[in-house]
Amino acid sequence: MERNAMNNFMLMILSVLLLTGCGSGTTEDDTMNGEGPITREQTDLPFSTIDVDEAPDRIGKWIEKNRSEEAKKVFHVDGKTYVIILLGEKSTGGYHVEIEQIQLSKIVSPESEAGPGTVEVTYNVTEPEEGSFNIQALTYPMAIAELGRELEYGFQFNSPAKSGELKESQDQPDDNDSSKQQASDGGQSVLVSPEELTSDGEIKE
Repeated sequence: MERNAMNNFMLMILSVLLLTGCGSGTTEDDTMNGEGPITREQTDLPFSTIDVDEAPDRIGKWIEKNRSEEAKKVFHVDGKTYVIILLGEKSTGGYHVEIEQIQLSKIVSPESEAGPGTVEVTYNVTEPEEGSFNIQALTYPMAIAELGRELEYGFQFNSPAKSGELKESQDQPDDNDSSKQQASDGGQSVLVSPEELTSDGEIKE
């Protein structure tokens, strides 16, 4: 009698263990199928750097009207996308801006809950070194990138922080607000949507 009770007890324990193992396997499969890890997929987008005289006429007209101001814009013209960075009016030469990389960044998840993606524009700004000789005249540094098709994404502009700026922010922790504003100005938290231009170089509403 005791032996039968013991056997029944062992069978119950074995059954519970088997059921637990099966349940664990099902959960793992569900995780792989619908709740897997979210990853970021980045794809380089080919582009050409062009001068303002190589850009479409309406792009040139917009730049002529706005070159004195700092701006980061994206325009669709004739089936192509133009990424423009203006540094504004400078009192001397020695300023330069270069678009280094344009990437399409997508959040990939099995459930496909993320948005379609964001185009990340990485650019670098060079300023005249202290004591260097530069032309003493008004300059309007800018960069224009041409992509071969219209991209219907939000564009994010990112400029790597300079070593001097990093040191200054570390030495002055009370200036966190201005540092955040500078990051915002760099486009790290603001998406720029593509716009269209009229033949006169005005932005369409």
